[in-house]
Formats: sequence, structure tokens, C-alpha cells
Amino acid sequence: MTVQPVRLQSILVPLDGSELAEQAIPIAQAIAERARCKLKLVLVHDRIILMKPGKDYTRLELAMQKADRDYLKSVTARVRERLGRMVSSAILQDLPVAETLARYIREIGADLVVMTTHGLGGLRRAWLGSVTDQLIRSAEVPVLVIRPGEAGASRSIWEPGEILVALDGSPLAEAALEPAIELARLWDAELSLVQVVRPITPDSDPHLTFPSSYSDQVTALQREWANDYIKDMAERVRESGIRATGVAVIGSTVPETLIELADPERVGLMVVATHGLGGMRRMVLGSVADKVVRGANVPVLVVRPTARRTRRKSAEVEVVMGAGAPS
Repeated sequence: MTVQPVRLQSILVPLDGSELAEQAIPIAQAIAERARCKLKLVLVHDRIILMKPGKDYTRLELAMQKADRDYLKSVTARVRERLGRMVSSAILQDLPVAETLARYIREIGADLVVMTTHGLGGLRRAWLGSVTDQLIRSAEVPVLVIRPGEAGASRSIWEPGEILVALDGSPLAEAALEPAIELARLWDAELSLVQVVRPITPDSDPHLTFPSSYSDQVTALQREWANDYIKDMAERVRESGIRATGVAVIGSTVPETLIELADPERVGLMVVATHGLGGMRRMVLGSVADKVVRGANVPVLVVRPTARRTRRKSAEVEVVMGAGAPS
């Protein structure tokens, strides 16, 4: 079965008034320009909560609201120099911030969120990091996360080059393929599919004893199964007209292995689902995604599997991810 891309029509960029948060804009611009889709800049006004109501409170609150409007107007005008009327902006008033953004994403039908891991700015502007975490867990659309200062974050022109897609053999993890294919199509980029197989060691289970040669054989067999699966997925991607390769690698810790593979000299984007599935025998990608977002030196597209994406059944391939708890 051919994996189909999801067409982008609307991108949302949350801002908090800081230059760090604005580092998401070049990548969002590049995607919007290639996809010829709308770009929405959004700032959630953070009301003052440390002052008692009164004239001073009202005066300061009005001044801060004006500052937010002037700031967003300035940023929007700058982005419109490149994208024209494809760009619009909005200031939201409700709190908490993450819930307000998630609701607004649904209301406008955004297909993608692009944001940095954190912003900066004292009492009123320190919220963006926690907001990013919450949106990754709650948003029904992919969230492209950029660590300020990482490769590509400050470039005026962004190109993904090679796109690394992490899989674990589960249909939920395969939800990452749809947006990855769409971005690859926009740039004629190559997808590099990878599955990390954790090695079996003699002390993986204290209740079992077997020679090290046996554990090596089991690890090799797991990698062979994973390679068969990953190469089959690469073939399905190629049927969509996208260049793709696939490989299974052995790594003691999944996040660190993925971060090492995402060399910014070669890879421009990593794509990972927030959760894989499969009980005790499969890797759970939730914690992996968290660690990858915090440690990768390239932008990370985090895809939260939804009922719509996972309704399609993929080929059932049994891949043992290794003993012990997920990394």
C-alpha cells in the first residue's frame, strides 16, 4: 500500500515577543513558500497576575497590550515582505496558553505548528518552553520544534536536505511518514528511514541465563527482521514518488542513537512519532521523542498519532525491540 502525503494548507507559528521564539519563522516561511499555503503568526497575550486590580494595573495592562499589538504588527510586516498576503496574525487573550493555542489550531484548521523549544523574557515571556511540551502532547497536528541556535534555526533560507524518519515497526509510529513525505515532496528531499534495535545482553533478564554468543545471535536476528521491515517501508515510500532508503541499526539507547545519526552536516530534519505501540516487546516512542527534541542538533517534526492517521492498517511485521525498559 502506498503511503500518501498530507497537503499543507495552513501553518501556525506561536510567538512570545522574544527573538528566540522568532527563530521558528525562517523555517515556517520556507515551508509556506514551497507549499503555497497560509502562514499565521499568533501571540497569546499574557495578562499581569502579580498586581492587584486598580488604575495602575489597568494602565500597565493597556500598555502591555499595545506593546503586543505593535510587536506582532512589526513582525507580520517583515514576513509579508517575502510572503505577501499569505501571512496573517492574531493576538489571543485566553489562558492557559497551551490550551488556548490548541483550541485555536482546531478552529482555524492549521495543518502544522512551527515553534522553538523556548522563548525568553522575564516574568511575562518565559512560558514558551512548557507550551511547546504541552502542544506536542495535545495538538492533533504535527509540531515542528526548533531549538534556538541549532542548525538551520537562524538561516534565512532553510532546506531540509535529507530527512531522517524514526520508526519502530508499529502503525502508530508510521504516522510520521505522511508529513515527512509531504515535506520531502516540497524539496525533492530524500527520506532516510531508520529503526534502532537495542542489543540483547546476557543480563537483560536476571531470571534467564544464556551464553553471550546466543544473545549476539538473537540481536542479529532482530536486526534482520527490522531491516526487512524498514526496507519494505522504504519501498512503499518510493511508490509515492519520493526517494527513500532504509536501514536498521543497533544502538544501546534509542534517543542517543537517533541524535547521533542526525548529523546536521547531512540531515536537515528528523521526524518522529510521539508514541509507538506494541506492549512489552516494542519501543515506546513517547519518551524517545522527548529526549530527541531536547538533544537533537536539527529541527524535529513531532507527530502525534491520531485515529485518522492510524485507521489505515499497515503490514503486520513482528520486530522485537530488545529487552528491558525503553530508553
